[in-house]
Amino acid sequence: MHIGKLTTKYIIPIGIFFFIALFIVGIKFFVIKVGVDQVGVRTRIWGVTRGIVHKDYGPGWHRAISGIDQWDLYDGTVQTLELAKEPSHMGHDERKEAALRTADDYDVSVDMVVKYQIKKDEAWKLRQNVGVGERYKVIVENETRDIARSVLGRMVERDLYNPEEKRKRATECKILLTERLVPRHVDVIDVLILEMRFDPQLERKIKNIKLAELDNVLNKSKTLAAEQRGITQTIDADTEAIAQKITGDKERSLTVLDAETSKRITEILAEADKYLVQKKAEGDLYKQQRKADGTLLIKYSQAEGERLRREALAGMGGDIIVAMEAARNINLADVSISSLDLNLLDIDDMATRLGVSDTKGKLRVDTKTFKQIQEMLNQPKGTDTTKPK
Repeated sequence: MHIGKLTTKYIIPIGIFFFIALFIVGIKFFVIKVGVDQVGVRTRIWGVTRGIVHKDYGPGWHRAISGIDQWDLYDGTVQTLELAKEPSHMGHDERKEAALRTADDYDVSVDMVVKYQIKKDEAWKLRQNVGVGERYKVIVENETRDIARSVLGRMVERDLYNPEEKRKRATECKILLTERLVPRHVDVIDVLILEMRFDPQLERKIKNIKLAELDNVLNKSKTLAAEQRGITQTIDADTEAIAQKITGDKERSLTVLDAETSKRITEILAEADKYLVQKKAEGDLYKQQRKADGTLLIKYSQAEGERLRREALAGMGGDIIVAMEAARNINLADVSISSLDLNLLDIDDMATRLGVSDTKGKLRVDTKTFKQIQEMLNQPKGTDTTKPK
C-alpha cells in the first residue's frame, strides 16, 4: 500500500516529465518542420549514400538527425525583386534602382519590379548548382540589372515618354531574363517598369520635344479640323441639295399621282354615267317595245273582234240580229195575229218568219237566247232594251 502510494505520487509524474523531455529533445535533434510557404532540401552528411537527396520536401515534419541530416529551407512562394529608389516593401528584397545609359548618351535610372519563383521540384537542383542560402536572389538581381542595361540602354530620348515602348521593353526583358534564369531553376513570372528618371537637362529637352510634337499634332489637328469643316460643309450642301431634290421628286410624284387619280376617277364616273344612260335607254326601249306590243295586241284584238263581228253579221248572226230588231219593233197592240196561223211560242218558226234562214229547215236557239227574246217580247211598248252581251 505504501509502494502504491509512492508510485502514484512520484513515479508517474516523473515518467510523464521524462517522456515530455524526451519528446522535446527528439523534436529538437531528430525532426524538422517545413512551413507551408517553404520547400525543404535534405543533404545526407554521413552514411553510405552521402549527398543531396534528389527530392523537394513539402510542408510538414521530416527526419532531421543531428550529425546525419542537413536541411536547407527555401521560399516556395512568388518572390519580388524591387529595384527602386524608394522601396515600397513589396517583397523581401529591397534594392536601389537600376542605373543605365541610353543610346543617345543620357543617364537614366529605372524603377522596376521582377516577380519570380523557384521551379517546382527543382529546389534540390538549385541547392546543388547554385549553392546554399540566398545566392539565387543575388543572381536574379544581377541578371536583371544586366538585362535592363542591355535592353533599356537601346532606348533614345523619344522612347522615354512612350508607354507603349516601355511595355515593349519590359516584355523583352522578361523573355531574356527567363532564358538566363532557366538554368538557375528560377521561373520569371513578370517584369514591370514602374518609372524612368533622368537628369533635368534631358527632362527639359524631352519636354521641349514633346511640346513641339504636341504643337505639331495640334497644328495637324487644326488643319484636319478645317478640312473636316470644309468636308462637313460640302456634305451639308450636298445633303441639302439631295433633300431639295427628294422634296421636288416627292411633290412631282404626288402631282402625277393626283392627276392620274383624278383621271381615273373621271373615267370611272364617265363609265358609270355611260352605263346608267345605256341601261336607262335599254329600259325605255324595252318599255316602248312592251307598250307597242300591248298596243299592237289591242289593235289586233280589236281588228280580230271587228273581223269576227263582220263574219258574224255576214252569216246567220246578221239574220238573227235583223230578226231581233224586227221583233223589237213589232207593236203587238196594233197587230192582229191568228193563233191558228202563227204560234208565238215557236221560236224557230218565229225566227224564220222574221228573216233568219235555216239551211236545215230549223233554227236552233239555246235556252238563254230564247229567254232573252221572251223577255223582250214581254216588255211594254216604248221601252228601250239593251243588246245582249
